[in-house]
Amino acid sequence: MGFVYSSDDIARWDKHFSDGFTFGTGNTAVMVSAVFRTKEEVVKRVIPPTFEPFKDPIGGVYVVEYPRTNIGESSNEACVYFFVQYKGVPGRYCLTLPVTNVMSLIGGREIYGFPKKMAEKITVEREGDKVTGVCIRKGIKIIEVKVNLTGPGEPPPPLPPWYLTKYFPHPKLGHFGWTSESTEIFDFNPRVIKCTVEIDWGKIEAGEGQILFGNSQDDPLHEIPVEAVLGASLYDGMEIRLLPGEVVGEIDPVKFRPYAFGIWGARKGTL
Repeated sequence: MGFVYSSDDIARWDKHFSDGFTFGTGNTAVMVSAVFRTKEEVVKRVIPPTFEPFKDPIGGVYVVEYPRTNIGESSNEACVYFFVQYKGVPGRYCLTLPVTNVMSLIGGREIYGFPKKMAEKITVEREGDKVTGVCIRKGIKIIEVKVNLTGPGEPPPPLPPWYLTKYFPHPKLGHFGWTSESTEIFDFNPRVIKCTVEIDWGKIEAGEGQILFGNSQDDPLHEIPVEAVLGASLYDGMEIRLLPGEVVGEIDPVKFRPYAFGIWGARKGTL
């Protein structure tokens, strides 16, 4: 039956994903990205316990189209992240990662802990030297990256690993799983997941960038101030390989609890 994998099915599955996930297979991805400076107090407020802000309050935004992937379908995504430290080691903490593909959402959230949500539209469009990346979720343009291309760009320095939090609410929690008197908060203590990527950057063009975060109660990115855009680029012909991750630590469940709601996209005061 199709609902039950045979041992041969499992072997083929294991072999296919033995090296992780590939996005933009065959150097087909197009990505617009920008790096920005924000406020240190904002980074401290939104990253969970055990993480520390990097030496500068720096974040990044990207919007990318993946026409081909090794999950068998195309997938687009948009991401907002911050540079952080975990036990003194630099990394990137993913604040939000809307996607357009359910397989990508399930694999990213349940395996690695990426905070993926479904979006209606994620696109990268170019007109001459002007490129715009847009993410629309629940009818609101929550992420927009605009770049006025000025010339060839250089590959960025090697990116530090992703640091992610993986957790599942405990089924005994009652009202939406979040009663204040409950001690059974999660199925297991929230885990810190570390994973790395290998990237073929493709053709790179650099330019002057602008980052706009829409005002949405479901995705309150407008609370993240963009003090300055430090760089912006277009990457055409990328391939990204998300390698197998590892569990590198745990977070106190009570201290982590205030940070566990964002993945649901639930508005404050409406539950």
